[in-house]
Amino acid sequence: MAKNFVSSGETQDFIAPAGGAVAGVPVTINDLVLIPVTGGLEGDKLVGHISGEWRVKADGALKKGQKVSVKAGVLVAPATADSVPFGKLTSDMVSNVATALLIP
Repeated sequence: MAKNFVSSGETQDFIAPAGGAVAGVPVTINDLVLIPVTGGLEGDKLVGHISGEWRVKADGALKKGQKVSVKAGVLVAPATADSVPFGKLTSDMVSNVATALLIP
């Protein structure tokens, strides 16, 4: 058996960034996007999912199948300045909310 296995990679521990973290709202750590399982204050050790399909806030004219990025916890068009790639939309945006597949 391999001795270098670390985990399934479905979740990752992280330290809540400045401003803290809210459960279900995307957080970026450099180029890594996580969806926190629970919320916490800045500096708290938390766990976040790094894959899966999520319903989150979205901004702009986004459509199903489109690549999206995340900026400040909100899905945006990929060309948005200072955004980090998130994945692809699995629904059209309705009332500033859409579902998207988080692709690590």
